[in-house]
Amino acid sequence: MEKKEWLQMLAYLEELHHFSRALLPPGQKRPLTAAELDLLSILYLHPEDNTPLALSRRTAMKKESVSRCLKQLLEKDCIRRTKNPQDERSYQLSMTKTGEEAMQASYGLILQPLYDLRREMGEEFIRLFELIEQGNRQMAAYSPSHGSHSTEGANE
Repeated sequence: MEKKEWLQMLAYLEELHHFSRALLPPGQKRPLTAAELDLLSILYLHPEDNTPLALSRRTAMKKESVSRCLKQLLEKDCIRRTKNPQDERSYQLSMTKTGEEAMQASYGLILQPLYDLRREMGEEFIRLFELIEQGNRQMAAYSPSHGSHSTEGANE
Protein backbone atom coordinates (compact mmCIF):
# COMPACT_ATOMS: atom_id res chain seq x y z
CA MET A 1 0.00 0.00 0.00
CA GLU A 2 1.35 3.37 -0.92
CA LYS A 3 1.87 5.95 1.80
CA LYS A 4 -0.84 8.17 0.28
CA GLU A 5 -3.38 5.33 0.45
CA TRP A 6 -2.33 4.48 4.01
CA LEU A 7 -2.87 8.09 5.06
CA GLN A 8 -6.30 8.11 3.38
CA MET A 9 -7.27 4.97 5.32
CA LEU A 10 -6.27 6.73 8.56
CA ALA A 11 -8.40 9.71 7.54
CA TYR A 12 -11.37 7.37 6.94
CA LEU A 13 -10.84 5.77 10.34
CA GLU A 14 -10.73 9.22 11.96
CA GLU A 15 -14.03 10.13 10.28
CA LEU A 16 -15.61 6.91 11.51
CA HIS A 17 -14.47 7.59 15.08
CA HIS A 18 -15.71 11.18 14.87
CA PHE A 19 -19.12 9.97 13.70
CA SER A 20 -19.34 7.44 16.54
CA ARG A 21 -18.32 9.99 19.18
CA ALA A 22 -20.83 12.52 17.85
CA LEU A 23 -23.63 10.07 18.61
CA LEU A 24 -22.68 10.11 22.31
CA PRO A 25 -21.78 13.70 23.11
CA PRO A 26 -19.87 14.16 26.38
CA GLY A 27 -21.57 15.76 29.33
CA GLN A 28 -24.92 14.07 28.80
CA LYS A 29 -26.12 12.42 31.97
CA ARG A 30 -27.20 8.93 30.94
CA PRO A 31 -28.36 6.18 33.27
CA LEU A 32 -26.54 3.58 31.12
CA THR A 33 -23.32 3.43 29.15
CA ALA A 34 -23.52 2.59 25.45
CA ALA A 35 -22.23 -0.94 26.13
CA GLU A 36 -24.78 -1.49 28.91
CA LEU A 37 -27.52 -0.25 26.61
CA ASP A 38 -26.37 -2.65 23.88
CA LEU A 39 -26.65 -5.60 26.25
CA LEU A 40 -30.05 -4.55 27.59
CA SER A 41 -31.31 -4.06 24.04
CA ILE A 42 -30.40 -7.63 23.19
CA LEU A 43 -32.05 -8.92 26.35
CA TYR A 44 -35.17 -6.96 25.43
CA LEU A 45 -35.28 -7.93 21.75
CA HIS A 46 -34.14 -11.55 22.22
CA PRO A 47 -35.22 -12.74 25.67
CA GLU A 48 -34.37 -16.38 24.89
CA ASP A 49 -30.93 -17.99 25.35
CA ASN A 50 -29.17 -15.06 26.96
CA THR A 51 -26.00 -16.28 28.54
CA PRO A 52 -22.87 -14.14 28.84
CA LEU A 53 -21.30 -16.10 25.96
CA ALA A 54 -24.37 -15.59 23.74
CA LEU A 55 -24.31 -11.85 24.49
CA SER A 56 -20.62 -11.71 23.66
CA ARG A 57 -21.27 -13.34 20.30
CA ARG A 58 -24.26 -11.14 19.48
CA THR A 59 -22.45 -7.90 20.30
CA ALA A 60 -18.98 -8.90 19.08
CA MET A 61 -17.70 -7.70 22.45
CA LYS A 62 -14.98 -9.56 24.30
CA LYS A 63 -16.25 -11.85 27.06
CA GLU A 64 -14.34 -9.79 29.65
CA SER A 65 -16.12 -6.61 28.53
CA VAL A 66 -19.49 -8.33 28.61
CA SER A 67 -18.78 -9.64 32.13
CA ARG A 68 -17.82 -6.17 33.33
CA CYS A 69 -21.00 -4.64 31.87
CA LEU A 70 -23.15 -7.41 33.31
CA LYS A 71 -21.66 -6.80 36.74
CA GLN A 72 -22.55 -3.11 36.45
CA LEU A 73 -26.07 -3.94 35.27
CA LEU A 74 -26.54 -6.34 38.19
CA GLU A 75 -25.38 -3.62 40.62
CA LYS A 76 -27.88 -1.20 39.05
CA ASP A 77 -30.62 -3.88 39.38
CA CYS A 78 -31.19 -3.78 35.62
CA ILE A 79 -30.82 -7.53 35.09
CA ARG A 80 -31.25 -10.77 37.02
CA ARG A 81 -29.36 -14.04 36.78
CA THR A 82 -31.14 -17.38 36.93
CA LYS A 83 -29.26 -20.68 37.16
CA ASN A 84 -29.69 -22.92 34.16
CA PRO A 85 -31.38 -26.10 35.44
CA GLN A 86 -29.73 -28.20 32.69
CA ASP A 87 -26.21 -26.87 33.43
CA GLU A 88 -25.41 -25.69 36.96
CA ARG A 89 -22.31 -23.83 35.71
CA SER A 90 -24.35 -21.62 33.41
CA TYR A 91 -27.05 -19.05 33.99
CA GLN A 92 -29.64 -17.14 31.99
CA LEU A 93 -29.96 -13.37 32.04
CA SER A 94 -33.16 -11.37 31.91
CA MET A 95 -34.10 -7.73 32.21
CA THR A 96 -35.80 -6.31 35.30
CA LYS A 97 -38.40 -3.55 35.39
CA THR A 98 -35.61 -1.18 36.51
CA GLY A 99 -33.58 -2.24 33.47
CA GLU A 100 -36.45 -1.58 31.11
CA GLU A 101 -36.99 1.89 32.59
CA ALA A 102 -33.26 2.72 32.39
CA MET A 103 -33.16 1.52 28.78
CA GLN A 104 -36.13 3.69 27.82
CA ALA A 105 -34.62 6.74 29.53
CA SER A 106 -31.30 6.23 27.75
CA TYR A 107 -32.74 5.68 24.30
CA GLY A 108 -34.21 9.15 24.11
CA LEU A 109 -30.76 10.65 24.62
CA ILE A 110 -28.85 8.21 22.45
CA LEU A 111 -31.20 7.92 19.49
CA GLN A 112 -32.07 11.60 19.05
CA PRO A 113 -28.93 12.37 17.00
CA LEU A 114 -29.84 9.50 14.65
CA TYR A 115 -33.42 10.74 14.28
CA ASP A 116 -32.05 14.21 13.47
CA LEU A 117 -29.60 12.79 10.96
CA ARG A 118 -32.31 10.72 9.27
CA ARG A 119 -34.52 13.80 8.97
CA GLU A 120 -31.67 15.81 7.41
CA MET A 121 -30.31 13.08 5.10
CA GLY A 122 -33.56 11.47 3.95
CA GLU A 123 -33.00 8.44 1.71
CA GLU A 124 -29.21 8.80 1.98
CA PHE A 125 -29.54 7.87 5.66
CA ILE A 126 -30.97 4.48 4.72
CA ARG A 127 -28.21 3.95 2.16
CA LEU A 128 -25.58 4.89 4.76
CA PHE A 129 -26.81 2.20 7.12
CA GLU A 130 -27.15 -0.37 4.34
CA LEU A 131 -23.45 0.20 3.62
CA ILE A 132 -22.60 -0.02 7.32
CA GLU A 133 -24.50 -3.33 7.55
CA GLN A 134 -22.62 -4.62 4.51
CA GLY A 135 -19.30 -3.59 6.06
CA ASN A 136 -20.25 -5.22 9.36
CA ARG A 137 -21.03 -8.50 7.58
CA GLN A 138 -17.70 -8.41 5.77
CA MET A 139 -15.81 -7.58 8.97
CA ALA A 140 -17.62 -10.39 10.82
CA ALA A 141 -16.37 -12.80 8.15
CA TYR A 142 -12.82 -11.63 8.76
CA SER A 143 -10.78 -14.17 10.62
CA PRO A 144 -7.09 -13.38 11.14
CA SER A 145 -6.31 -16.98 12.06
CA HIS A 146 -7.68 -18.22 8.73
CA GLY A 147 -6.10 -15.49 6.64
CA SER A 148 -9.42 -14.85 4.91
CA HIS A 149 -9.09 -11.06 4.86
CA SER A 150 -6.58 -9.10 2.88
CA THR A 151 -4.10 -7.12 4.94
CA GLU A 152 -2.53 -5.66 1.83
CA GLY A 153 0.03 -3.07 2.74
CA ALA A 154 -0.59 -3.30 6.47
CA ASN A 155 3.04 -4.07 7.20
CA GLU A 156 4.57 -1.56 4.81
